[in-house]
Amino acid sequence: MAGRGNLVLIVDDDQAVRDALQFALQLEGLCVHTHSGGGSLLADPDLGRARCVILDDRIPRVDAFALLRSLKARDISLPAIMLTGHATPQARARAAAAGVWKLLEKPLLDNVLMDNIRTLLSTGPASGSIDTIAGVA
Repeated sequence: MAGRGNLVLIVDDDQAVRDALQFALQLEGLCVHTHSGGGSLLADPDLGRARCVILDDRIPRVDAFALLRSLKARDISLPAIMLTGHATPQARARAAAAGVWKLLEKPLLDNVLMDNIRTLLSTGPASGSIDTIAGVA
């Protein structure tokens, strides 16, 4: 489950979002690295030991889907939790095709993000389902 050895990566261009997510996840005992974009994530020296990546679906310059393709091209199999403000059927289909582990709609309510991270860390990426948009009340 959660612990200091569990590294979670966050990619979001909004500094306030990165700070808030980092604070919340560190309160849960997770090790967190934050990144403002894909280039920074790909340069993270601890990328290989990360347990999952949380990324916004709209990252400037290199979008989230291109970033996931870059990870796969480097043979980095990292479960992704994607955050979106527009959880349309098309967004769900695109996320599923990209291999996203979970698509969560903003605003994130209750403990939806941490609940999903706990599930991922305890049961592994096979337990995820793109069909459920878990952030909606």
